[in-house]
Amino acid sequence: MNLNISYNWLKEYIKTDKSVKEFVKEFSLKSQTIDKIEKVKPKFKKVITAKILEIKPHPDADRLQLVKLEAGRLKPTVVCGAQNIAVGQIVPLAVEGARVQNPKSDEEGTFFRVKNAKIRGVQSKGMICSQKELGLGDDHQGIMILPNKTPLGKPLEDILDLDDNIMDIEVTSNRPDAMSIVGLAREAAAVLGTKLKYKIAEPKLDFEKEIGLSVEVVEQKLCSRYNAIVMTDVKVGPSPLWLQQRLLSAGKRPINNLVDITNYILLELGQPMHVFDYAKISAKGGSASGGRDKKIVVRKAKQGEKVLALDGNVYKLNNNHLVIADGNIPIAIAGIMGGEKSAVSDKTKTIVFEAATFDPVLTRQSARDLNLHSDSSNLFEKGLHPEATFPAILKAVELTKKIAGGKVAGPLIDVYPTTYKPTTIKFDPTVIKNYLGVDIATDQVISILESLDFKVSGSKILNITVPFWRANDVKLEHDIIEEIARIFGYHNLPVELPAGVIPVEKTNQIFYWEDKIKDFFVSLGFSESYNYSMVSKEQLQKVKFSVKEAIKIYNPLNEDMEYMRTTLLPQVLQNIADNIKKFPAQKSFELSSVYVSQDNNLPQELLKLTAAISGDNVFLTAKGIVELLISKLKLSNRQFNLTDSKCPLWEKELAFDIYLGKDYLGQFGIFKRNIAEKFGIKRDVAVIDIDFNTLIKKASAVKTFEPIPEFPSVSRDIALVVDQKLSWEEVSSLVVKADKLIVNVQYLSTFIDQSLGKGKKSLALRMIFRSGDKTLKSEEVDDIVKKVAKKLEKTFEAKLR
Repeated sequence: MNLNISYNWLKEYIKTDKSVKEFVKEFSLKSQTIDKIEKVKPKFKKVITAKILEIKPHPDADRLQLVKLEAGRLKPTVVCGAQNIAVGQIVPLAVEGARVQNPKSDEEGTFFRVKNAKIRGVQSKGMICSQKELGLGDDHQGIMILPNKTPLGKPLEDILDLDDNIMDIEVTSNRPDAMSIVGLAREAAAVLGTKLKYKIAEPKLDFEKEIGLSVEVVEQKLCSRYNAIVMTDVKVGPSPLWLQQRLLSAGKRPINNLVDITNYILLELGQPMHVFDYAKISAKGGSASGGRDKKIVVRKAKQGEKVLALDGNVYKLNNNHLVIADGNIPIAIAGIMGGEKSAVSDKTKTIVFEAATFDPVLTRQSARDLNLHSDSSNLFEKGLHPEATFPAILKAVELTKKIAGGKVAGPLIDVYPTTYKPTTIKFDPTVIKNYLGVDIATDQVISILESLDFKVSGSKILNITVPFWRANDVKLEHDIIEEIARIFGYHNLPVELPAGVIPVEKTNQIFYWEDKIKDFFVSLGFSESYNYSMVSKEQLQKVKFSVKEAIKIYNPLNEDMEYMRTTLLPQVLQNIADNIKKFPAQKSFELSSVYVSQDNNLPQELLKLTAAISGDNVFLTAKGIVELLISKLKLSNRQFNLTDSKCPLWEKELAFDIYLGKDYLGQFGIFKRNIAEKFGIKRDVAVIDIDFNTLIKKASAVKTFEPIPEFPSVSRDIALVVDQKLSWEEVSSLVVKADKLIVNVQYLSTFIDQSLGKGKKSLALRMIFRSGDKTLKSEEVDDIVKKVAKKLEKTFEAKLR
């Protein structure tokens, strides 16, 4: 957020003789960045101060007057049409040759030269000027009136001190306390090593007669504090010149003295305020009138309620918006903009000042929802502290008494359900060197922190109390170190590595195995996919997953992202489908999170590994990949059990459950053709779906080495007729244990036919034989095969085909 800040205004709160360039250089190094400096000079020339000595009517014009003035040695007579002048007033006089702005032009920068001339037969030597003609404001209805003690005959630019510099300051979003003149002055005082010249206003809040008002905060979580005070006998009119100048220097348009007070406080203290016309606040169930039953309510808007805002637009609200309401309707959108219904006008006599703290998240959402942003909403969105409202409302009372003549008409209302408890941080100054690489004396540490208004006690271990305006920003030890470092000066830190032992970080096992397994699949020709974590209802239903078990998103981006995914299957299959027309043989995988709901608990995030293959011989390819992966990760006790034929995802007899001992790891097999066709895939697709967390728990990074076999291996293929319920793992486990010369058993195929007998199947397998001492003879291998066949027959009633 960028602020335009007058250097002259800032210097009123700090003591410094630095030029603006010197200040900007030092301030930018230690606090907020100042992007540019704009030199400001008066827009007018040859305008001096003059006193009105005499006013006479113009002899030939009813609306004009002849004004005799005294301006040092000059005593000119000027023809003037303004109605707000009086004898004794001091006014700005533009003499012949002066350069002033044309008040009839709406375009800024339209100037003309003043000439002595006859007006309706009377010589006029100069021109008495309004604020707009001098480029100092928008008021051109009347002459600008200067203070009574203004010296005469002096150049107006010297009297008003208009030679200034406007700094464009970029304030970081975590520092809402620096989004004001006082906040920046507080920073500047610490940077320059001087004192802040600002005291919180303490006006008397006594009142003779109370004008009734009550406040109810219904949504206390969304409005942590609400201050209000009634003032009466106010006079609405233009603000004094000094106030208008302050607003104009910051790029704000003066409106009237009461509204300008709230805008001034926003600039000075960083606390948004609002002012209501008390007479326009309706009593509950009635109309705007006097009485003691007028009430302000902070509540959620009702669905469909409308409010005419101060920008002239009507906004339709819903029950997610927070409003300030009277007895009948909303009179302001909380934290964003006031309503036209309760706006002050020239006839306003009694007002209500509001200073409150609204929830930053709700303010941001409402401003975005309504497409309505203001200076107030920009500040509230950053997160303001409730302790800031009280000083702001006191300042409003002080200024109103000073420039609008009002008086307090009731007690200060303060709805503050949860009062603030200051944060205290224990801090050991000796840790600074570990972070910054330099020793900073404890006395200097205390001095730096106290210059930032932190309260410090203790000697070796410091107890640091954080000021309320930094409560959202400074919470931990490293925040304190950051404050010390920036005021000490990052440019003053030594160019060397910090002292201390660099901790050895343990390898994150999840990241380690993620990289290894991704590299494994890529090396086999797979393409890695990165899909959204959100899926549609239709995608889940395609792969027979229950939508009831999925976590629904309340505000999805669109219908395709309505649920958090519980499986990677539909997206990996869609990746295959999107590319299969151009490349029929596809290999795609994803290793990512799925989200599973749990009863009475937060959802569980699990890592899944899903791969899909299209092309020829995809089942054996998938099986080989699973076996190779298990081998690479040094996993033991792996078992492939035929998946239940009732499972709706897999082709019968072409899918297996993977186990590591008793731990379920996942599945692989051929996806059912009718499911694949839902994704537009009209050929076999093999899928591997593995629980990644279980996989890496069993994995080993330790490499083992075996000598290269000295003698060749021998293989034999056999086919067995066995019961259909018999699993491959039961068979393979028995075979591999039957003889020490059997080093491996491989699954080949399963065949089912009525000719085999009811409930029977043919199971083909390959046995690998090897001896470490000699080359095996065919007769020896045949004897072992016979021994295996007998064991199979005895154990499972298996018969060789």
